[in-house]
Amino acid sequence: MKIAPAAYPNRSFRSNTGFYKLANGNSIGTYTKMFRADLDWEKFTDFIVKYFGNKSKVQFLQFASSDGSEAYTQIISLLERFRNIRKFFPIKAYDINESIYKTAKSGIINISKTDIKKFTERNININKYFQPAGKTIFIQNDTLQNAAPYKAAPGLTNNVIFNCRDMKDVLSGHKDNSNTIIMCRNMLCYLSDTEIDNYITLAAYKLNKGSLFVIGETDTGRVEKYLNSNGFKKIMPNVYQYT
Repeated sequence: MKIAPAAYPNRSFRSNTGFYKLANGNSIGTYTKMFRADLDWEKFTDFIVKYFGNKSKVQFLQFASSDGSEAYTQIISLLERFRNIRKFFPIKAYDINESIYKTAKSGIINISKTDIKKFTERNININKYFQPAGKTIFIQNDTLQNAAPYKAAPGLTNNVIFNCRDMKDVLSGHKDNSNTIIMCRNMLCYLSDTEIDNYITLAAYKLNKGSLFVIGETDTGRVEKYLNSNGFKKIMPNVYQYT
């Protein structure tokens, strides 16, 4: 899949700020952070637990999963707010870049002071989920400062499966039962309009009524129009329901 170049604003205060180049010379960012502010994690978590209340299993797919920050954020949000939520696990997280996939699979993650503040604001004990790591990690072209490596606890690593696969291939083979959540956040913006259209059209073909598609702040505008034209209805900021 050809990735279109993009600008990289506001690199500071993320769990990583790296990027990598594809074979065609274009760049794609791996920028991410814990509790990224373009999704109301508490509101979204409360919603999906109620929304999928009659489902025995929820298929949770995350594309462009980077170092695991957002998968861990979602797991923590579920564990902190609810009991008996095993049906949401494991989250299946996919990234096409082998280096960032290996970083995520190691369970080591860089956590910044701003990330730690997000835990404090939510009265979450970060020590339940992360401990200082005995080794550092390397993320290609990462310029993040004021961060330290932490090791994710089994409560996190046991509830996510990291994979190195192309999101289009994964989605092509997916079988939905109106029980899917796709997180494809702040990644589609790197694609051309034709590629975005093709991918959203594929998602509409593969998903059944009621499944959810979640985007990020950099996807709004260009991506939204293709979601709207393919039968997805906005139900909260950056969250769309297939109708």
